[in-house]
Amino acid sequence: MSDSVAQPAVRVLAQALFWEEAAGGKVRCTLCPHLCLVGENEEGLCRARGVRNGCMVGLTYARPVTIISDEIEKKPLFHFHPGTRALSLGCYGCNVLCTGCQNWQISHASARTETSRLPELTPAQAVAMARKHKLSGVAFTYNDPAVWIEYVHDVCAAFKEAGLYTAFITAGYLTEPALDYVGEVVDAFKFDLKGATAEQWARLTKVKDPTPAYESAVRAKERHGCHVEVVSNIVPGLNDDEASLQAMARWVREHLGPGTPWHVTRFMPDFELSYLPPTSIKTLERAVRIGKDAGLRFVYVGNVQGHAARHTVCPGCGRTVMRRGEPKVECSGVERGLCAACGEDLGLVEAED
Repeated sequence: MSDSVAQPAVRVLAQALFWEEAAGGKVRCTLCPHLCLVGENEEGLCRARGVRNGCMVGLTYARPVTIISDEIEKKPLFHFHPGTRALSLGCYGCNVLCTGCQNWQISHASARTETSRLPELTPAQAVAMARKHKLSGVAFTYNDPAVWIEYVHDVCAAFKEAGLYTAFITAGYLTEPALDYVGEVVDAFKFDLKGATAEQWARLTKVKDPTPAYESAVRAKERHGCHVEVVSNIVPGLNDDEASLQAMARWVREHLGPGTPWHVTRFMPDFELSYLPPTSIKTLERAVRIGKDAGLRFVYVGNVQGHAARHTVCPGCGRTVMRRGEPKVECSGVERGLCAACGEDLGLVEAED
């Protein structure tokens, strides 16, 4: 995006939400289940929140490091406003810190040292930018949006007031109050299901117990009415065995419903997992079969351009109703969210007429 925004000025740190005073002059962050104990002039594990003058502050409020116009399918969200583009925002820091992260240059960076040089993008400016470029909404992505939740909330509220959609691309590792705070202004919740066991999550991320993440995805759907899609990055030797794929597929069906899209994406070597090979296409196709055998109606292959499993096939009549090219999406087989041929509900969220 080529818009110019305000140049860096004297930066005033905003007091954060979700923290409490703790013993020994420290502060406990209650944003996510890491519950970091943070001392004065220090940062938590995410490196995006720290303590200044005895208070928890957000180090990244209104200071995105990425400002990009993206197809919503890249998030990936295939059943949410298909064919539209969103303003995609990310900041320094992350609370999940994946070992194979492809955005590690920002997600594993410290907001303390990097953010001060960035220009400001207020919620109102973000809306104006989206309108200027005819974008349909905003997506918080590239790092986990939990770490700058105050800004995410304020931007999402401004976008919803403007009649634009909001999307939260996340591993879901938030406390319940934090999720409820942002859930009220989020339309789509893309959940990263990292693995089938706590051991797999711990190998792939800094999360030791993924239970709160699972609970966040369910709560986003059931309490806040978010459209939910699930992504699992299939990593060779770590979560690609038959039992793990079956367990992940079963969890999606049993806890989010058979109509929930499950994206099984191709791992590409990067960062601490650069020694591994890319996921084989056969493994991804096996994951698709496992997902469908588990009762999921929509299972997609990700990170493989041109693959047939990127298209949407009607589970009622078997016709291909949505074709995803690069970058266009053809929805000629869809009428008002239904299969044009047989009337099957495709679970789509589309713009209102």
